[in-house]
Amino acid sequence: MEHWDASDQSLLSATLMATTTQRIAWLEEALRLAYASGALEPRRFLSKEEWDAMGSSNP
Repeated sequence: MEHWDASDQSLLSATLMATTTQRIAWLEEALRLAYASGALEPRRFLSKEEWDAMGSSNP
């Protein structure tokens, strides 16, 4: 079994103490990186008509 060192504990502590705003900022930055690297492709928004059509096909 591996043990965490002080830097691992500090990272965990900082992560758990992050505010909602800080977590969203991290997520936005991760998404920017993913798009810039090509790991994710941008999606387009569905129109209301497209959204409604998707819902009507489900019982």
